[in-house]
Amino acid sequence: MRPDVPFRPDRIPFFYGWVVVGASVMGMVSSMPGQTAGVGPFTEDLLANLDLTRLQLSIAYLGGTVASGLILPRIGRFFDRFGARLTGTLVEIGLGLSLFYMASCSAIYHWLKPGEEPLPYLALAVVMFGFFLIRFLGQGVVAMTSRAMLGKWFNRKRGLASAIAGSVGGVCFAAAPLGLYGAVSWLGWREAWVLMGLVLIFVVSGLCWLFYRDNPEECGLVMDGEPPPPEPTGPTDPEFNIHYEFTAREAIRTYSFWVFTAAFSLISVFMTAVNFHAVDIAREMGREPSNFFRLYLWMTCVSIPSGFVIGWLTGRMRLKPLLVVMGASMTLAAFGLLHLSYGWGVVVYVAGGGLSSSFFGTLMAVVYPRFFGRQHLGAVSGWVMLTMVICSAIAPLLWSVSEELAGSYSPVTWLYGACCAAVAVAAFFADNPQRRLAARNRG
Repeated sequence: MRPDVPFRPDRIPFFYGWVVVGASVMGMVSSMPGQTAGVGPFTEDLLANLDLTRLQLSIAYLGGTVASGLILPRIGRFFDRFGARLTGTLVEIGLGLSLFYMASCSAIYHWLKPGEEPLPYLALAVVMFGFFLIRFLGQGVVAMTSRAMLGKWFNRKRGLASAIAGSVGGVCFAAAPLGLYGAVSWLGWREAWVLMGLVLIFVVSGLCWLFYRDNPEECGLVMDGEPPPPEPTGPTDPEFNIHYEFTAREAIRTYSFWVFTAAFSLISVFMTAVNFHAVDIAREMGREPSNFFRLYLWMTCVSIPSGFVIGWLTGRMRLKPLLVVMGASMTLAAFGLLHLSYGWGVVVYVAGGGLSSSFFGTLMAVVYPRFFGRQHLGAVSGWVMLTMVICSAIAPLLWSVSEELAGSYSPVTWLYGACCAAVAVAAFFADNPQRRLAARNRG
């Protein structure tokens, strides 16, 4: 796709990267139907209409999500070759069509079922395929494309751009579960999925074609909208300079790649599990589901201001201290959820969840282009998304097993909190690989 059709980005009166920030937010929000927060409001209706237990539905979610994760690295290479515009446009259409399938999955199951007796394994296969589609296209490709595109347009201002995108997107993500829960109650679960599919196919895909651009160079622009300052006045810290473009295979051999990816995967695990079982967790804690979903809105009061601070800090310091704090805030969120029946537990959960989500959005956009360069960013991001998707796939099953064996979600939540604390400790040693290369070049 030619970047100057239907308009030339270099002709608008301000840096087009800020348009890309808005387009990236739109893309991230449009991935919501494939995110667990977008699936959670539908789980009770799926259970009621597909003759499945909660554990069986979790197994279907696991199978569909793992299968989707295994092919994400290939899509990362597709992104590197064809760019954000074509990838984003096609995948939004595909995600919309997959929502039509999800709206029809109970009808497909009852059509295929030979008699009146429940056939849970047939229902599991039908819904697993649907989960594969929405997880692959939504949580996987749409989210990866939006983040990677944003990372290509900024360097020194990448933290600020990510903070802006994360703040606006965070509000939308926080409001989405409550909005979807209301839509399901008002329209019906099938109609809600059909409506979202129509919007993705006929509105969002067109906006992707109109506004998505892969990188500033193809548009006759430079990163940040201005050339880098001369070397004497520019940052001499190797943290902010690319000395080597890592391939995906080279990146995944580094310690820092796995520590940062582990942190992002853990928060994905937590958000997936809590959102998937949100209604049941709320009832276990003695709260109404609608009140539990409102806590996400309160988290934005923490995540928005902290996101701007984190974005400012990423342009001025190394990233590993920020990852340490992120791990600690994730541990706090788990501790708060365990004590959600108390007022102070709600405060801790909201504070820890809001702070960790602001770290997640900003650091994930900043760390990979800074540590490994932009040339193979799609392939590197594909491995990140593969890890996150597989980990998030296991999450609902782990929480279901905990509830089935112990009668509570508490044991697995304690285990999750311990893993977050371990990542916080490991983060002390997660240096930027470019620093080592810079030292070697000086030597």
